[in-house]
Amino acid sequence: MPMRRPLSLRLRLLAMTALGLTMALLLAGFVLAGLFRDEVMRQFEQGLTQQLDQLTARVAFDARGQPRVDDASLSDPRWLRPLSGLYWQINAQDQSILLRSRSLWDTALANSPDVLADAAIHVHSVTSPQGESLMVLERLIRPADAPGTQVRLLVAGDTQAVDAAVARFGGVLALSLCVLLLLLLLAAWAQVALGLAPLQALQRALMALREGRSRQIEGPVPREVQPLVDGFNDVLARNAQVVERADAAIYRAKEQGGDCFVLG
Repeated sequence: MPMRRPLSLRLRLLAMTALGLTMALLLAGFVLAGLFRDEVMRQFEQGLTQQLDQLTARVAFDARGQPRVDDASLSDPRWLRPLSGLYWQINAQDQSILLRSRSLWDTALANSPDVLADAAIHVHSVTSPQGESLMVLERLIRPADAPGTQVRLLVAGDTQAVDAAVARFGGVLALSLCVLLLLLLLAAWAQVALGLAPLQALQRALMALREGRSRQIEGPVPREVQPLVDGFNDVLARNAQVVERADAAIYRAKEQGGDCFVLG
């Protein structure tokens, strides 16, 4: 059965380096993409929180405890544009809709059945009837001039722009990491080539030794290989001494006219 040719040291080093770099860059890509998305979503949530605070400050109640909101008092024009991607809604205790922004048109926001603490903000995601992915912020308020009454304020924003920004960043990040991986692999190849160059000089010295052009391995070698070379040269020197003693013994025997020779 023919012996399997061993994989070259150069290929082993390059393969291990490529595998390590690929895993490291993949991990870095996932972490960076996750951090970017978290930061963008955090800023988006902060913007919705400001809108919710503005809506809370603009809500008034009549003598019957019914909420009123003056659309003109809200600063963002998207509240008035149908299906603009920014919406508000006010629900009663029984989850019935009391008021909603013009931007909702003839649709409504689905709210969570969770029980909210006073002034606490609840965040969840829903899908609008138009298929939009919405982040919804909810807050429960109790008007001071209407005891026993509580309403739930909802503010929602379309996350399509956020998702698009995250996707663009992911594409640019993936391309950048691929280019970086290629450059690092080229650097690794150059490093391996330079690192193994002294071994090629050692190979040439062995060829010279085999062809009889040298009696020992000569030339500078890496410090890590020097003990091996010194040991090999010692073996060669001892063999040369054995051969010299054997030749001397044969020569003496011939001079004495002996017919039998014992080598040792």
